[in-house]
Amino acid sequence: MKLELTTPITAHGEEINEIEIRDPTGKDVRELGYPYQLNPDDSVKLLSAVVCKYITRLGNIPPSAVDSMTPPDLNMAGWMVARFFLGS
Repeated sequence: MKLELTTPITAHGEEINEIEIRDPTGKDVRELGYPYQLNPDDSVKLLSAVVCKYITRLGNIPPSAVDSMTPPDLNMAGWMVARFFLGS
């Protein structure tokens, strides 16, 4: 899945405008956990710390690049990660 960023970030010394997010593996889930919490009212809460780890790993970008993402881009990336687990 490709995420088009609204604001470029720097990763590996280059300015990038998009992040290619690969599918997670069972190993990713075992090591990072699930990136969301189901609430009693069936709503979903993204777990930002876990989501950021998935973006780093699945997008092959350093944590510093994730830290520099704008809130709207980070939110879009978070829901993109959650879709792997929750469907569309």
